[in-house]
Amino acid sequence: MISVRKFLEYIKFEHTVFDLPFVWAGGVIASQGHYDILTFLVITIAAVSARATAMSVNRILGKKYDVINPRKKTWPLVTGAIKSSTALQLTIVFALIFELSAFLLNRLVLLLSPLVLVLFLTDPLLKRYTPWRHLYMGFTIGVGVLGGYLAVTPVIPSSPEVYLVFLASSLWIGGFDMIYVIPDIEFDRINGLKTVMTQYGVRRGLAISAAVHAMTAFAFIALAFYIQSVWYYIILVPIISLIVIQHIIVDPENPRSIRMSFLGANSFIGFLFLLALVLYYM
Repeated sequence: MISVRKFLEYIKFEHTVFDLPFVWAGGVIASQGHYDILTFLVITIAAVSARATAMSVNRILGKKYDVINPRKKTWPLVTGAIKSSTALQLTIVFALIFELSAFLLNRLVLLLSPLVLVLFLTDPLLKRYTPWRHLYMGFTIGVGVLGGYLAVTPVIPSSPEVYLVFLASSLWIGGFDMIYVIPDIEFDRINGLKTVMTQYGVRRGLAISAAVHAMTAFAFIALAFYIQSVWYYIILVPIISLIVIQHIIVDPENPRSIRMSFLGANSFIGFLFLLALVLYYM
């Protein structure tokens, strides 16, 4: 029997703070202030199960590397707290829950749902072929913004703000993932895994991450032309500040600072943005 703690650790449940607020944001834009609680509950289940599927696939495909990576020696699949067979079963269950959630939402979401699973299945493989997998991962998770919108309004959005939110969230996630992999640089080089850091080195890698986050900030600022709200203008200040702060506090020689940059600074951005949207549509 898997303990709740090991289960949550396996799927990195705490990382839902990065994508779930933006999935909800897509639904908020589509709802225009008129919310159906049941729909948002199903959206939440779909988003969490999709991420759990992706994380489980990532763990299974990456196990042969994780078992020899000192940083990951306590991970449940590495220690045997979760068996490989159990991990595969969990992946299937997560995917089925996601598909059931898509079915309960609407036909368009159901038709597009296999594409989401394909994105999640291919994402872990790209680290073996390209250092730009960070951006692909950001795009894969950013698709949740469109998913949240379509779950409420099953029509391809024509409003630019939806795509700006998708762009901002995708670039934001891709940019901070470049920082997240710093502790594994030497391991990744030895084992032929490609990241921006292994390809360009820490100094240039951090510069690339900063450039990606500059584009993130530009997308959030451009959104202000469509979301003309004092609340958004006010909340935009801490959002941009947190994007900048993560680059100020990061020290490549200090793993704790990397975690603070990755999980600390970034944990609030999605919820701040969601709050701004909710206040705008009130």
